[in-house]
This record gives sequence, structure tokens and C-alpha cells, in this order.
Amino acid sequence: GFYEKPVTAPSIKLKTSPVASFFKEHAVSATSGKGLTLYASPSLRMYDGRSADLKLTPEIPDPLTAISYGSWVTISRKLASQLGVKDRDVVEFQAGKVRFELPVRILPVLSEKALSIHLDQLPQELLGKDERSGELLWMITGVQVQRVGKRARLPIMSGSLREAYDREIFPHYYEDLHKQLEHHHKVRHTLYPPHEHPVYRWAMAIDLEKCVGCSACVAACYVENNIAIVGLEEHLMGREMSWIRIEPFEGEDPENEMSFMVMLCQQCCNAPCETVCPVYATNHSSEGLNMMVYNRCVGTRFCHNNCPYKVRRFNWFEHKWPSPLDRMLNPDVFVRNRGVMEKCTFCVQRIRKAKDHAKDEGRIVQDGEVIPACAQTCPADAIVFGNLKDPNSRVSQLARNERAYRVFEDLGTEPAVYYLAKKEMKDEL
Repeated sequence: GFYEKPVTAPSIKLKTSPVASFFKEHAVSATSGKGLTLYASPSLRMYDGRSADLKLTPEIPDPLTAISYGSWVTISRKLASQLGVKDRDVVEFQAGKVRFELPVRILPVLSEKALSIHLDQLPQELLGKDERSGELLWMITGVQVQRVGKRARLPIMSGSLREAYDREIFPHYYEDLHKQLEHHHKVRHTLYPPHEHPVYRWAMAIDLEKCVGCSACVAACYVENNIAIVGLEEHLMGREMSWIRIEPFEGEDPENEMSFMVMLCQQCCNAPCETVCPVYATNHSSEGLNMMVYNRCVGTRFCHNNCPYKVRRFNWFEHKWPSPLDRMLNPDVFVRNRGVMEKCTFCVQRIRKAKDHAKDEGRIVQDGEVIPACAQTCPADAIVFGNLKDPNSRVSQLARNERAYRVFEDLGTEPAVYYLAKKEMKDEL
């Protein structure tokens, strides 16, 4: 069933399985077999390194580790405890005669005997000349690891992996899931005056069962909405400009479960950001959108402070787009200046285009005529967009699904983004 073919790198043989011919393994016997196993796999962003020259790819954080720029190795929590290291601590690896150093990122789901690294970050000495192209997995055995005692500058663009459990972001972590899923069907008492949405109430449904954390939606949002690339130094200070982010979280069983949360502006009906703006730059539209009037914004950042979802961004500088992104700016979207806040708009430019087309034909926008960039790009069809006022629309039906819930719904913000809990978690109840 297997055949072996020698390649130019010493002590390396290529094994190809007829069952999965696309999956190739390199086994490097660096020592007598004792030690750890280092797995080098393609990156979702750079693949094997061929996309590293694209300025947008390192700006998008890696889905599993939430790291944007730099090189790192992922280790388990047990191994980190044995080595006495934390995130960003540097460790030294020895594979045969090759030694190299990398900072660590702790990921609980990994085996304590395994290390993980992206293929584009693997030292060239282990790859040999021109041996990287086309290979999907390198498996290096007998790797020795020791603590160096240094720390590296590594931009980790997320909080604690336990945050979802502590803050009850996922409903299957709640003590009583059924009560939580019924929240959005209840009438709430509020001090906010009611908003009227006579024709449209734009909303989004995101199925967490389908989401694979590929970050395609993040890249699409960058290109569609002229989002600036800020670079490593800004990311090290926690300053990112992305309007949508993929957040990795560990589950109640951290060694066997991880989940992804797609977080963007929730377009709240009772939006905390709107009430604190002193110049009315952020306001509520008749279609349920939290609008931004950039020419009014004076950059107080009160809206950012008041947003419980932390999805607003502030322009600290006059940004420049590196080539070829400068030739890809969307003419339908305003390029923001320094000193203003910005956020997701549900691709309002696409909404307006669909409304203009429908107006010419004397009708309202039909379901499926407006597709934001994130929903259009999602390969798993995990994001659905539409009019909540239309009971027959897909998003309206998903909002009434038994798995549907909204993040931080107890705050009374009345978000327009509905999440569908994972099926297997719900079935356990």
C-alpha cells in the first residue's frame, strides 16, 4: 500500500498513501527516537510561505493561536508546565545537529508529546534545498526542547482562551442552555425609546456548527471595506483595524474541545455606543443599522469604551495601503481619515445598491439580494444575511431556530447578530 522514494535531503524519505495521495509525511529520525515530535503543517494564511509577500496575510491573526506577525511554536499546557514556560517565552529546539529558537504559544488541545509549527516558519536547515514545495506535513521525531530564559515580542490578538467560559459567550457553557436560548423571544423592559423599523431590519445569523475558523471572512472584509493594514508595531500594542475577528476559545474539556467565535458589530437595537456620542456621529437608522457619520466624528472614543463587544476601531494614523492593495480600494466605500472611529456596517454599500435596484422595479429588496462580503466569501455557508422583518427570509427562520442565541443578551442591547449553538453541545442536555 505504501512506496518509498528517496529525496535529496539526507535521512529523509517521502511516503505517499494511496488512500490519501495528497497527504505526504516526512519522517526525520533526528535522534534514537526519544524526545518530542514536531509537526510542521501549512498555514491558513501563508500556506508553505508562498503568500508571505502579500501584506494582508500576516495582518490577519492565525485562527487557532490568534497570533498575527512573527514565528512561534505551539505546545500543550502540560508540556508548558513541565518546561516552566508561558506564552511568548523562548525555547530552544534540537533536531539532530540543527538548533533553533522560537517563542511558544500554549494550546491545550495538543498532546504533551507533540509540538506544532507552520511550514513557512520551519528552519530551512531542516527542509533542505527546494524541499518545501508541495509537501503538506513534515513530522520530525526525537526533538529535544529546553527553556532559554528569554521572552519574545509576539502579537497575540485575543484574550484568555478561557474567556468564553468565564463570560458565558457560548450557550453550551451555561448552566441552563434552554433558558438562555429562550431569551430573545421574551419582551424586555428598557429605558431606551423603541426604534421603528417599518420595512427592513437587517440581521445576520452565524452557524457555529459550520464555522471552521478559516478567516476567509476577515480577509474579505479587509478588501471590501478598505480597512487599513497597521503592521507589527501596532499589533504589539493591541491596535488592530479589522472589523470582524475569529476568536479561539477552549471548552469545558480544554484538552479535547476548542470553538471559534465570529465577532463583529452586533448592530444593536439598544446600542450603548449611540447614547454616548457627543456629536451624534454614531446613530441608529430606520433599518436597524448602527451608522457612522465619519465627518462628524471627533474621536472621543466614548463609543469604543461603551461597546461590550469591543468591535470598534480608532484610526490613530493616516494609513497607507502597500502595493498592490492601493490599487484594490473599493470606490463604493469611504476611506477613513486619522482620528475617527470605524466598524462593521453590514456592507451598507451593498444594501444601498440592492435598494436602488429594487426601487427602480417598484418593489422591496428580496431575500438573497444583499450578501455582505463575509457571507459571500464563507466557504461553509456559515453566515446568512437578510431582512428580519421578512418572516420567510433565511435569517428570520434561523433567528427562530431552537439553537439561536445572542451574545451578552442579558445586557439588553438587542443585537441583530444571531448565533446558532453547536448541535452536539445542545444534544448533550
